Amino acid sequence: MIRRLVIPWLLGVAVLGAAESSDLLRFTNGDQLHGTFEGIKDGPKAVWLRDDVATPVEYKADQVRQIVLRGGRPVKSLASVSHVALVNGDRIPGKIVEMDDRSVTMDTEFAGMLRIPRDQVAMFAPNPLGGRLRYHGPFIEDEWKMAHAAFPEGMPAEEKEAAGNETVKPEQPGRWAFSGSGWYWKSKSYGTAIIRENAMPDRAILRFDLAWRNRLSVAIAFHADLAKPQPEEKNEANHDDPRRRPLGFVPGDSAILPKLFGNSYVLQIFSMQMILYRTSVDGDGVPSVERVQINGGGTRLGDTGKATVEIRSNRLTGEISLFMDGAFVAQWNESAGGLYDPSRFAGKGNAFGFVVQTEDSPVKVSDVMVAEWNGMPDSARSLQADDQDIVLLTNGTDRFSGKVESFRDGKIRFDGKFGQFQFSLGDVAEIRFARNTLAKESEAPADNLVVQLSPLGQISGRPVSGTASSVHLVNPVCGEIDVALEAAVLLDFHGSNNFIDDWDAEF
Repeated sequence: MIRRLVIPWLLGVAVLGAAESSDLLRFTNGDQLHGTFEGIKDGPKAVWLRDDVATPVEYKADQVRQIVLRGGRPVKSLASVSHVALVNGDRIPGKIVEMDDRSVTMDTEFAGMLRIPRDQVAMFAPNPLGGRLRYHGPFIEDEWKMAHAAFPEGMPAEEKEAAGNETVKPEQPGRWAFSGSGWYWKSKSYGTAIIRENAMPDRAILRFDLAWRNRLSVAIAFHADLAKPQPEEKNEANHDDPRRRPLGFVPGDSAILPKLFGNSYVLQIFSMQMILYRTSVDGDGVPSVERVQINGGGTRLGDTGKATVEIRSNRLTGEISLFMDGAFVAQWNESAGGLYDPSRFAGKGNAFGFVVQTEDSPVKVSDVMVAEWNGMPDSARSLQADDQDIVLLTNGTDRFSGKVESFRDGKIRFDGKFGQFQFSLGDVAEIRFARNTLAKESEAPADNLVVQLSPLGQISGRPVSGTASSVHLVNPVCGEIDVALEAAVLLDFHGSNNFIDDWDAEF
């Protein structure tokens, strides 16, 4: 939602939203301003230009929260998602050129050659996620759609309440709010899904960051075909039930899931448990829900928190696995007990989505990634050790523990328990370096800027100067660097690892 913002230098008459440009500046107080990013000046200050203003305007960095560039669309996405992850949280995409005991040298598309101290590199992923990245976001709002079971023909037009009128209209469904690089659910109601279509391949990894408050109750659909059931006859007996009028269901009702997602798998996650469902719509348009027994499935997530959730789903073999924060949680397999028939796989489509299923339960979904899955049963992160490096190969089964010595001439030299090895980069999915060899994470400066890249990656630093096409940063690890903004989609001036700080009242 764009709030009205009166700018003194426009003599109090200009209002936001009159003419939208491709860039969006979001202030720390929640106000937003369309225009064009023109660069960085000493201070640091963001330079902003609008068509209705003769000269650029400068805003202090402590006033600016985020700048979304070109509506979240890069001029040119990075060609590769090979990257290193640093101790400070930066993920630097690029091609490794050389590595020894002291440093790692990367050739990047956006900043040229970077030399990184070895103890600052927590992970190196030549072939991350086990396959080709299919989606990373959300940076573009109109790539998603909303749906509600009570409105099978589509969401009704949003009705704006008059200023100061806090009357709740029960016939109006709640709506997700898009801001910067995340979807927020802050409605007091429940039941509206946010859906991304045409994203999941047959073998897929779906990974996202989830943050919540007040009794987590969220359902995640995957491999959904969004088939619509036949309309139901209205039940007049429900008209006197305020919880069922007029949206047609009660909190936590699994019967709405096939109405939202069609033929799909849906994982319900609560603070203390999780449930996996098959949802279906048959040839006659009749919806149904079937609960699936999960091998594992216990959770203790608390009433408020955050987690990185990863679902791995293979339509061809019937395998589904769940990881949270890199650790294995649960597994299920359609092929158990006999020969596998892929037609039994409930998920018939390539969409995924999220729906909150209880009242007054704010949720944030961000850093969503979908990639092709090569069948890896686990991740190197779940095996990370204090004293040894872990090398996980792209075949998904072979892993080695020991010490990564160097990288030269296209080969990783590795000293393992059972001898010395050399690996080609194409054979390595991920390397996790021993925790005890890593430097301690330092606190980011107050004026830290994080540049988000497409399709994957981020680099941070103190902004010194810049133009519309590049910014000059002082990175605490790499030193002074010029970051080209062709692949950038978001400039985050107030990034925080504290999810509470990310949830201002108006987003």
